[in-house]
Amino acid sequence: MLSLFGVLDVIGVFSGHVAPNLLLYYTVQSNILVIIMFAILIICSAKDIKESGIHGPSSYCERPTAIIMLAITVTMLVFWVVLAPFMSVAPEMGMNVFSLWSFQNLQPHLITPLLIIIDYFVFEKPGTLTRRDPWIFAAIPLSYLIQATILGFSGANYGVAGFEQHFPYFFMDYYVLGWKVAIYVVVILIFFLALAYGLIWFDKKRLKSKNNDTVSEAK
Repeated sequence: MLSLFGVLDVIGVFSGHVAPNLLLYYTVQSNILVIIMFAILIICSAKDIKESGIHGPSSYCERPTAIIMLAITVTMLVFWVVLAPFMSVAPEMGMNVFSLWSFQNLQPHLITPLLIIIDYFVFEKPGTLTRRDPWIFAAIPLSYLIQATILGFSGANYGVAGFEQHFPYFFMDYYVLGWKVAIYVVVILIFFLALAYGLIWFDKKRLKSKNNDTVSEAK
């Protein structure tokens, strides 16, 4: 519900100034993926409770949840590390102006990412990820890169309040940075893959710890 409220707030539903082009941003799209994922988990949980009662497993979609969790973790980390320092500068830096510490900004960039990270590590069972998964996980940010590039060169406008902006983020603005965009893309991709492989390593550690606890309980 918080994620849904946050998305509606960002695109201006509650202010009366709806900006549907904000749906083109990676932040909003990754938050929508979270909403869909949690809706699926709610349905699975309700069905399981109805059939088996309130006691039982709480893990249903480990790999899809991991994919979306990493996708929105990138939203959080890239925003706070790369974009937040420019929140006080002019829109020509590729930023739409929002108050950094407003709920409108914190919800999609911090609160929702933290909620799904907590959900994943508390409720999803470990040991389901493989070493090939990071490249599958990368499909979401890479597909967004392709989408934003095509739309940007097609004349799409990501700006608000009359400001024209053809690319969603300053580090993707080919008109300003030219070939240097490739440097940002490669760095972010490497960072994403490092996160993904780190998650797999931690997933295996969680499984090993769980197995050790099970053995200890059996003894």
